[in-house]
Amino acid sequence: MASISISPKVYRRISLATVYGMALAIASGAAVRLTQSGLGCPDWPTCSATHYTAAWSFHPMVEFSNRMLTIFLGIVVGVAVVASFYRSPRRKDLTLLSFGLVGGFVAEAILGGITVLFKLMPELVMAHLLLSMAILFNALWLYHRASTPDVAPRPVVGRSLIILSRLILVVVAGVIFLGTVVTGSGPHSGSPIAKRLPIPLQSAAFLHADVVMFLIGLTLAALFGFHQANAPEEVQHKGRVLLWTMAAQAVIGYTQYFTHLPVLLVEMHVIGATLIWIFVVRLNFSLYTRPEPEYGLEKSSSDIIGKNSLDGQSVLTTTNSTK
Repeated sequence: MASISISPKVYRRISLATVYGMALAIASGAAVRLTQSGLGCPDWPTCSATHYTAAWSFHPMVEFSNRMLTIFLGIVVGVAVVASFYRSPRRKDLTLLSFGLVGGFVAEAILGGITVLFKLMPELVMAHLLLSMAILFNALWLYHRASTPDVAPRPVVGRSLIILSRLILVVVAGVIFLGTVVTGSGPHSGSPIAKRLPIPLQSAAFLHADVVMFLIGLTLAALFGFHQANAPEEVQHKGRVLLWTMAAQAVIGYTQYFTHLPVLLVEMHVIGATLIWIFVVRLNFSLYTRPEPEYGLEKSSSDIIGKNSLDGQSVLTTTNSTK
């Protein structure tokens, strides 16, 4: 029987599927909360005490659909792990990153079950989203490494710009955390019986907005620095995409606040936060390059050296003819 061999191109597509799957799971989880369907399936791992499937009504079907999407994502993650062993050539870094997805997926499934059993306690709902973002980071890292050769990275910008970009990544993570605090103190609890954080919604929203303004300022500074340092166009383009997405997200955020948090705008805000997380991670990855080894050039150079050492007469003749 012929051995299975998966090309780097196919594995890259598999790793990209984990990114799309994780982003879709985040959006789906937000829809569950915003439709007050968080306890549509009040038990776990069953939907109800005696049934694994949901009753044919709105809230149970919304929650059950999210669980089915999670199972599908688990299958994609499993495929990524298995495929990493059959990728040709096999790479240890891809196998480790794919197992990281497995660990994150299992932890997310357990945390999701605990969240349901504890009736959507806001701290657990917050942790559920933050863990999803961490898994999405892992998926993005896997896709990035699957798209680049296994060689040492080289920075394409100076150290100060790398530090600034890392700071933007950390602040984005902080903004997402504060967004979960706003959610935990707001009206969209996921269920009418779910508790809320003992924090005034207005105070949480104002702090969230202040940090967003700081984040936009940092991003503008980074873009200016990239331009002044003549950074590669890829880096500058990713920075511009990140900035414009932040601007759109800010507009959605202020609009949803002053229109009393309509469900559709809140869902768009969650999707926007996911996109910003993806874009800031990709920006940081683009600050390093991993060029393909120039095997052909190295081979041709060695061939020339070998030929000259074996054919000294021809070298001497060539040298004399140039005099």
